[in-house]
Amino acid sequence: MRTAAASIMGRDINNSVPLDPANPAPHVDLKPSPGRAPMIGQLGTEVLRSASKSGYYVAFTGQVPVTQYFEIVRRADCDDWVYLQLINPTMVRSNPNYYISGQYIGDKAALKCAGEFHKKFRDGKDERLVGTDGVVFDADSAVYTDVDGGANGHKKLHMDGWAVKFVEPTDEAIRKRLASRPSTPIDVVQLKTVAFWIEKNHARQYAKDLRRLLPMANKRDALIAWHGADREVFRALASIDDLNESSDLYLQILDAGIAEMLRPGNLTTVASPTVGDVPFVAANVLVCRNQPGTISELRKVLLEATIVQHKLASAKALFALGDIQFLQDQLRAGRLGDVSNKVQHMLQGRDIEPFSCPYRSKASA
Repeated sequence: MRTAAASIMGRDINNSVPLDPANPAPHVDLKPSPGRAPMIGQLGTEVLRSASKSGYYVAFTGQVPVTQYFEIVRRADCDDWVYLQLINPTMVRSNPNYYISGQYIGDKAALKCAGEFHKKFRDGKDERLVGTDGVVFDADSAVYTDVDGGANGHKKLHMDGWAVKFVEPTDEAIRKRLASRPSTPIDVVQLKTVAFWIEKNHARQYAKDLRRLLPMANKRDALIAWHGADREVFRALASIDDLNESSDLYLQILDAGIAEMLRPGNLTTVASPTVGDVPFVAANVLVCRNQPGTISELRKVLLEATIVQHKLASAKALFALGDIQFLQDQLRAGRLGDVSNKVQHMLQGRDIEPFSCPYRSKASA
């Protein structure tokens, strides 16, 4: 149970990332992202170490932890021929555990292409890889560009890749990354590492830079335009923002939950697929600041919001601010619709993750 709790909270108190006897001193050795530490006996979803087969780091964008900043040295696309051996019944019968468990990669073009780079690192002849720690690929960009007519399984694959080097970020590097929104998948991952570093180090000097990156051009964007690293950027800002700053940003985020629906009324809510926990973070900040007028704004969102995250976030904030009688009155009057049960549980003290002040996400907890 302790290991499970540690993983959920982003900690690794039991050293649940096991040592690899075949790779005792990896050149690259990263910590897992908060909440993604593997359970003991399970394989993690992130690539944390350079591989023993080449001594270099090879991963896909979704496998890179946010805990270590890296430089994007140069492009290193995969444009290689790969041979794909599709699984057949004879192969499965010979070793069912291997072929059915997902360990077999002979039919997975992106993995085969990435594997070619271990050979390139060992050969040391590819100039794109000189002076780097490894390469990161975007699996979603993989596309076949040629097929050997004589062999159906022999195909040429293109996949976007970037040679990277893990370093500590400089002020110049951080400000350069925060100067514009990310345009490529590797930019998104790099921005997440910057947001993690800022939050971990409570680097308040970057608050204005973070604020400029948020999708807050209008109310619609504030509701549905959270993509890429936007949520990580917002959490970092919320953790370092000056308590004396205006709370307009956080109020606007919650107000975006009052959205017009095809079906009139607000007793039936829907979820926003992109906003995630942003409304809860905004509500947490508002609770910590507790500025005049906050409770009235939260009451408005609670009663009028049509998006479930915003409605629940406002209820949670009102509970934290002690506005319990108001919540009880709305429950009795039947004004909370389909979130009534969750608000009732909240009033009964069954909230497993209450707000805390100052706000801190799992990244800096």
